[in-house]
Amino acid sequence: MPIDRAHPVSMPGLLAIDTSTDQAGIALATGSGTAVHSWSAARAQTTTVLPEIDRLVHESVLLPRDISGLVVATGPGTFTGLRVGLAIAKGIVAATGVPLVGIPTLDVVFAMHADEEIIAVLPAGRGRVVWQRRGDAPRNSTLDELVSALKDHPDALLVGELSPDQANALTAAGVRLQQEHRDPAVLLSLGAARIEAGDVDDPVTLQPTYLHGITVNAGPVEDRLRKS
Repeated sequence: MPIDRAHPVSMPGLLAIDTSTDQAGIALATGSGTAVHSWSAARAQTTTVLPEIDRLVHESVLLPRDISGLVVATGPGTFTGLRVGLAIAKGIVAATGVPLVGIPTLDVVFAMHADEEIIAVLPAGRGRVVWQRRGDAPRNSTLDELVSALKDHPDALLVGELSPDQANALTAAGVRLQQEHRDPAVLLSLGAARIEAGDVDDPVTLQPTYLHGITVNAGPVEDRLRKS
């Protein structure tokens, strides 16, 4: 299961947790590389994340006491998923006193495409999406609102994780979309850079970002989504 990355993080035992969406991911710096596991947790983060962390630690020939720090994706994302990830990270930190860093989920998408002009996107529940241009604040929109916002940018490339129905509806509306799961090794690397710089978070005050939207009347893209 573990996948050794070519460029190891220079902080053995650093653990990253991303439970922002249905696709969960964890990464662990082993000293000689990075062990990674990503799986479709759907709504089962509560029962699957801790066992998968334990499995990854042991398959990396480490012990739980070898965990030297925590990196956690802080959202936007699903309410339950984000709470699970933060609770696990804070629990380990409370028991061990290791440093904790929170990284916005969409920053992982941007880091995976550092040299590209993209719009990062994630599902937001109730058919809505969260999307963000690099350097701007994230927005929670209906699919129609997103398509409307992109009218002046027809060549814009959306990158991220959407449901098949959302992806099909956007593609049918002429939107360029690249479906892609986030790489937890990238989350690990972003967190390691902050820890090495001494930029850590207070585990008491660190909170997830939900960015909930409001329900609006359906437009043509929402209608297409409902009929798909």
